[in-house]
Amino acid sequence: MHAQNKWTLAECIEYAVEHNIEVKQSRNQVLSLKVQKNSMRNSFLPDLNAGASQNFTYGRSLNQNNTYENSNIKNSSFSVSTELPIFAGFKRTASLSQNKFDLLAAEANRELIENNLSLNVTGAYFQILLNKEIYRIALEQIQLTKEQEERTLLLIENGKAAESQLYDVRAQLADDELTATEAKNSLRLAFLDLAQLMELKGYDNFDIDSLGGNVAVSDTLSPLHIYQDALTCMPQIQQAFYSLQSKAKGVKIAKSGYYPTISFAAGINTGYYNDGSRLSETFRRQFSNNMQKSLCFTISIPLFDRFSTRNQVRAARIEEDNARLALENEKKQLYKDIEQAYTDAVSAYEKYKSTTKAVVANQEAHRYALEKYAAGKSTVFEYNEIKMKLADTLSKQSQAKYTYLLKKRILTFYSCLSLTNEEDIKFP
Repeated sequence: MHAQNKWTLAECIEYAVEHNIEVKQSRNQVLSLKVQKNSMRNSFLPDLNAGASQNFTYGRSLNQNNTYENSNIKNSSFSVSTELPIFAGFKRTASLSQNKFDLLAAEANRELIENNLSLNVTGAYFQILLNKEIYRIALEQIQLTKEQEERTLLLIENGKAAESQLYDVRAQLADDELTATEAKNSLRLAFLDLAQLMELKGYDNFDIDSLGGNVAVSDTLSPLHIYQDALTCMPQIQQAFYSLQSKAKGVKIAKSGYYPTISFAAGINTGYYNDGSRLSETFRRQFSNNMQKSLCFTISIPLFDRFSTRNQVRAARIEEDNARLALENEKKQLYKDIEQAYTDAVSAYEKYKSTTKAVVANQEAHRYALEKYAAGKSTVFEYNEIKMKLADTLSKQSQAKYTYLLKKRILTFYSCLSLTNEEDIKFP
């Protein structure tokens, strides 16, 4: 499907999420908690058990007349019983509520894993775009040096330059080719990083599409506004919040040990006895006559459990407090991440503006230097110095551009929008 077509950012993220093992494990965790939830709901139902046994006794044994004799005895028994827990100190209801919050936390954790993977894929995607740009600049420098080589040959033929300058140009060409080779290797490694994040196999023809995005800034958004939006949708906040609610239910579960438990049980038992004598009644008659029915209410009141329940409650409260601290820490970390991304974006934008001016200036300087060199009024070193400055400013401009576009998308993501959203984020 993608052998000839270029992958978009949305396709890369979708493929990575679909094939990532950690994402699959988090989904299985959600399914496991759903099964656990079903088991907890079923715990409110009574159970039902049936049993049967058959005993054969040979030799001297006690008969129905309470005397010992040598005989072969057959003894059968049958039973049906049920038990219904009526009250368990609110433990089952609290456990069901805890499972609900554990399930919500697991779903938030799955979303968090997917988000982190998406951010990593996006970063690798933009790194490829940057490396492509740097490689393109390196190839342009090779082309400029080859054109310089041709001009140098003309200058030498016309007696306006020494032959030694040709060797200097060819040395510069070798350096430019080395730079291009290094840029190509960096690009190849960037493709490898993205393919590995996507769990993509057979990526020989793998390529990505370019992204749009204007490097422009308006005055409507601040880190605080982004943070307020992020609090409502970021899964790390939701996970920490649901974990806190789960730990609160854990305190109630621990407190259930202070309450008595009440249960109800009922059963039916019967049996059949045969010692081989003619006096033994038939199976059908014994089955009916030996029928025994029972009803049982049981109450268990905890009086002293070696302070076990008290310590469990204390431990549960400590876990609840740790969960509360974890929630606050997640909020602080989220704001730090947003503030860092915002600062990086603003810095990259300012750097892009500065490098853009530098590129314009260096392009003009390069044009003037090229004219001087073609007229034989400057040396190779003077021209190469200006050409290298131009290449350096072009690389810095590209770095600033893609850093800005990446951070812009990250901030858009923190504003509860997709990483593949094309809407421009706006900064004050």
